[in-house]
Amino acid sequence: MSRPDLLALTPQAIASLSNLGLVKRAQKELEQGKGPRLEEQPDGTVVGVFEDGNTARLVPGKGLKDSPCTCNATGVCRHRVAVALAYPAHAQQGSTTPAAFAAEEPSQELPWSPGSVTDEVLAELLPRRSLERAEALRERGYLAQVRRGTFVGEDVPMVSLATCTVRFLVPRDVGYARCDCSTGTACEHLPLAIWAFRVADTKDATGRELTVEVAARHVAATEGGPALDAASDLARFLLLEGAQHASTGLAGRFAVARSGLAEAKMAWPLAALEELEDLLGTYVGRGARYAPTKLAATLTELFARVRAARRSGAVPPRAVLGMDEAPETKLDYARLISLGARLHADGRERRAEVVLADPATGGLLVVRRAFTYAEQQTPEDGAELGRRQGAPGATIEALARGQVVTSGATRLPNRLVVFSTRGLQRTSVTPQSGDWSLLPAPILVTEVSVLEATLRARPPRFLRPRLLAENVHAFAVSRVVDVSYSPGAQAVQAELEDLGGHSFFLELPHRQVAPGALDALAEGLAGKPGRLRYVSGEVRRTARGLVVEPMALSCEGAGVLVLDVQSAIATAPLRATGDAAPLSPLPAALAEVESCLADAVHQGLRHIVPAWTARLGAVAVRVRELGMKRLADDLGALGTRLDAARASGRATEEATLTTTWADVSLRVTVGLEQLGA
Repeated sequence: MSRPDLLALTPQAIASLSNLGLVKRAQKELEQGKGPRLEEQPDGTVVGVFEDGNTARLVPGKGLKDSPCTCNATGVCRHRVAVALAYPAHAQQGSTTPAAFAAEEPSQELPWSPGSVTDEVLAELLPRRSLERAEALRERGYLAQVRRGTFVGEDVPMVSLATCTVRFLVPRDVGYARCDCSTGTACEHLPLAIWAFRVADTKDATGRELTVEVAARHVAATEGGPALDAASDLARFLLLEGAQHASTGLAGRFAVARSGLAEAKMAWPLAALEELEDLLGTYVGRGARYAPTKLAATLTELFARVRAARRSGAVPPRAVLGMDEAPETKLDYARLISLGARLHADGRERRAEVVLADPATGGLLVVRRAFTYAEQQTPEDGAELGRRQGAPGATIEALARGQVVTSGATRLPNRLVVFSTRGLQRTSVTPQSGDWSLLPAPILVTEVSVLEATLRARPPRFLRPRLLAENVHAFAVSRVVDVSYSPGAQAVQAELEDLGGHSFFLELPHRQVAPGALDALAEGLAGKPGRLRYVSGEVRRTARGLVVEPMALSCEGAGVLVLDVQSAIATAPLRATGDAAPLSPLPAALAEVESCLADAVHQGLRHIVPAWTARLGAVAVRVRELGMKRLADDLGALGTRLDAARASGRATEEATLTTTWADVSLRVTVGLEQLGA
C-alpha cells in the first residue's frame, strides 16, 4: 500500500515539522546518492536503513516526531527527514503508472476540510489536559480566521488564532498538523482550529477565507463592562479638557483604566489608551510625534471600540476588543524573511522598525529598536543608525536585508517580536537572495486589483486589530513605467506595473533621518544595481489607485536594498514634475472637518475659543453645499450641544456634547478612509 500522507508532504512542510537545516542536509545527501535504502512493509510502515547503521521507521498514523529511529534522537532527526524526502521517488519507482499520485490530483469536489475530524479522533490523538484546556477556551468563546487550501504546493488549510497559527499539512491526517506555538504538535490549539473549521463549513462551505466566532454556548454579554466604562469616562474627560489643560496630573487615572482593561483582557482598547497617554506625554515634552489629528484619531478609536462592543455589528465584540489576544506568545522554531526597515526621528530619539514576513503563517512581525542620544551627542541617521545592533549578533541593516532563523522569540499582541538569548534559545541572521516569490498572499501582491478589493472590504481602521505593519506588502514588478521628482514635495514618484500590467504608484518623501533613501530609490528604479523584481512598502488607497511608500527593493543579482539605511550618493537628476494636484472638493472638505475636530480636542470642548465656533459654522455650510446633508446636520448639532453645555454646565449636557463630537468624528473618519484621502 502507498502512503498518501508521505506523498503529500512537501520539503517546506517537512521543514516546518523539523527544521530547514535538517531538510537541506538530507536533500544534499540524497543528491549525492547517500540516501537510505527504503522498504515498504505490508502494514504501510516505511523503513529506511542508512549507511551509518541507523534505521528509521515511519509508522502509519504517527507523525515524524513520534516515529521511531535507532539514533534515539528526542526530536525529529535527519534520518526520519531523509526517509520522508526519499519516499515519493521510491513510490513512483514501484509503480508502472502514476497511480500512486492519483489521490493527490485536484478534483472537482471540495477539498478536504479539517472540520470533518471528529472529537473522538481528537480524544485519541491529544493528551487529556490539552483537550481540557481547549474545551475551556471554547466555553469562553474565541475568534479565528479560517483559510481553506487545496493541498497543491504550499496551499494548505490554516487557521489563525489570536496566539498562533495552525496549518494542516496532509489531508485526512491531523497527526501532521503543525502549530507555531512552543509545543508545535498535539497542542490545545489543534482542536480550536478544527472547531473553527466546523463553524466555517456551516457558515460558508465554499468561501476561501472568513472569520468565525466559536463558542460552546452563546456569549450574550461582553465581559469587563466596568473597564470599558472607566476608559470611556477618561476619554470623555480628555475631550472636554483638551491636551492644553489635561496633559499633566492624569497618571493615576490612566493607571486605573489600564489595569481594568488589562484584567479584562481587552488588548485593543488598552493599546489605544496607552497611545493616548504617550501622545499627551509627547505634547508635554514638545515632541515632534504629537499632533492634534493623532490625538483626535485615537480618541475616536476608543469611542468606536466601546460602542461596537456594546452593539451587535458585522465585527464581533471579541474582535473589536482583542479579547483573544494573549499578552505575549512564545513562538516555536520560525524562519522569517525581512521586507526592509523604516527609521523614525523625534528630537534626540531615533527608532528603527524592521518588518519580517513569516512564510509559514502568512503574517508579519516587527522588530523595534529605540535609541536616545544625550545633549552632547549627535543623533545618528541613515547608514550610521543602520550599523546599530538590531538583533543578537546582527546590525539593523543586516537584519533588514537578511532572513532570521529563531527558536526563541516572543510575539506581543501588536505583532512586535522580541528575540531571547537565554538557555538554548538562539537567533541567527543570514543574508537572503531577495527572491520573494514563495511569500504567500496577501503579503506578496501580484495583482494590485485583488489587494484593492481586499482593502475596500475591510472594516474601518478603528475596529480592526491594532497590528504593526498592517499595510506593508511586497509587490512583484514587471515594469517601471516612469520616474520623476517633485521639488515642492521633495519626493521621488514613480509608476510601476504588476505582473498583470496594472499600474500602481511609488511615492517616497525626503526625511532627514534617511538622507540616502531618495538617491537609493532612484538608482534602484533605474535598474543600476540590477533589474527590479520586487518592492516592499506601506500601501494606501488614493483616488488615483494604490500608492506605496517603499521600504526596500529586491534587484536581480543585488539582493535586497533597504532604502532608509543607505548612504547619500550623487545621482543623475530626475525629471521634475509640478506639485501634486490639490485634493478634490469632497475629501478636502472632510479633511477640513477633521482638522476642526482635532483643534477641539487640542483646546478642549470646555475651553473652545469663539473663532473655533465660527470655523465650525463655516465648514458646516461648505459640506452642505457639497451634498453631505447628514454630516452638515451633525456639525450643526455639535454647535448646538456646545452652546447648551456652556450655558448649563451640567454633566448630562457635557456627556451629550462628547457623544455628538464622536458621532461627527466617526462619520468623517470613515468617509476619508473610503475616499483614500
